[in-house]
Amino acid sequence: MLTSIPKHPDTTLGHVKELFEIAAEKRGHTITTIQPADCKMKFIKKPQLLINGETPSMNILIVRAGFNQKNMEIQAGIIKQFELVGIPLLNAYDSIILCKNKVRMTQILSEHNIPIPKTFVIKSAESLDEVVKSIGSLPIILKSVSGSHGVGVSIIESKRALHSLIEMMTRDEERTPLIVQEYIKESSGKDIRVFVVNNKVVAAMERIAKKKGEFRSNFSMGGIVKIATLSAAEKKLAIKATKIFGLDFAGVDIIRSKTGPKILEVNSNPGLTGITEATGVDVAGHIIDLAVEKAQNKKKKR
Repeated sequence: MLTSIPKHPDTTLGHVKELFEIAAEKRGHTITTIQPADCKMKFIKKPQLLINGETPSMNILIVRAGFNQKNMEIQAGIIKQFELVGIPLLNAYDSIILCKNKVRMTQILSEHNIPIPKTFVIKSAESLDEVVKSIGSLPIILKSVSGSHGVGVSIIESKRALHSLIEMMTRDEERTPLIVQEYIKESSGKDIRVFVVNNKVVAAMERIAKKKGEFRSNFSMGGIVKIATLSAAEKKLAIKATKIFGLDFAGVDIIRSKTGPKILEVNSNPGLTGITEATGVDVAGHIIDLAVEKAQNKKKKR
């Protein structure tokens, strides 16, 4: 079996690639990494795809989409092309697009009554007093809609600073929206990353900010990771969120509050280095197993 993973521009790509290669080899399969630059889309009568000038021969594609919301539709076009030529994907194009769009993600979570921190999406500093009043108190979390790995996330201690920052960040002609979110004081510097594969929780880790005063706990920013013990409610919440977005595998970020667990984000491209280090669970292997199952089911249908 040939399984392919488009390049992910994370600094841990080498380790992630190695984890997948080891897991595939243990199961008797071959895995190949495909760079997006190696792919050409061709449209003559019907959509076609060439990889290094040749028609691809593979059973399934495990997508590692490292792009953000900016120019997302263009960057994601190659993923859609794989679908159009009949190659099954883990995860599907539509699911990835929904997760990469943080505004749409928030809408979907809210629509399905998934608990999230109080959140506003704004395009200017107008009515900021009303926003702060509705959230309840300062400090407040300010997020860029296109940030990832903790980049583009700030904690704002005063209304004056919040007003100035929003004005500065929305000065462009497009007036790119910003996310203003409730700060959960009791979980400062901590959150839970839950890995769901094939609608089952396979691993979970607690992420703790390394520096005192740092509220971002991302492993890519030096956060400390350790095994997390989940409640039944947290497991149920992570699985439900994954199903809503139609994801084959996901990393669901949960924050623990006084009123219960709340979801921060659903990731269609979760890193594997931190979870493997923290738990010792072969998450890559679980994903490979699902890829094999999905490819075999597709073959049977044919």
